[in-house]
Amino acid sequence: MRTKLRPNENKFLETRTHWITVVKPFLLFLLSIALVVVVFLFVHNQSGFLTLVRWISWILLAAAGLYFFYREWYRRRNIWAVTNLRVIDERGIFNLYTKESPLEKINNVSYYQNLLGRALNYGNIEIQTAAEDGATIYPKVASPLKLKDTISKCRDAYSQEMQGQKARAGQ
Repeated sequence: MRTKLRPNENKFLETRTHWITVVKPFLLFLLSIALVVVVFLFVHNQSGFLTLVRWISWILLAAAGLYFFYREWYRRRNIWAVTNLRVIDERGIFNLYTKESPLEKINNVSYYQNLLGRALNYGNIEIQTAAEDGATIYPKVASPLKLKDTISKCRDAYSQEMQGQKARAGQ
């Protein structure tokens, strides 16, 4: 995580986008490997057109490989973290986008999993805050129930701590 924690801030959970998001790029990469193998096994003539077919298969392999590795790198840099003070949404490879939701501003946390998401343990998290932009949706989160429960527990603990501080200040 690239976002620095504040003094007295503890991280309770860090999760990423689920690996399901890189399945299509990976399959495209495997398909391009198969294309290169087929072209080099069955194309033996050295005519200009067939040489062009070989070059195109190599270019497709390179493009598919770069696309897969870019998507995986992006997946690893798309992070959601829950601390005792805030929820941090951080993403980007070359540029960094960070959004923070303070625990005191979070009104509701919900999650949705379709059948495949339940089987593979991924889903969408929706955080409703008191901010003007309303709800924030985090798509294809790995272990969404764990993230939702951690946010709820940290929010409740933060709320109790603030009530305790107010009670002590009033005495």
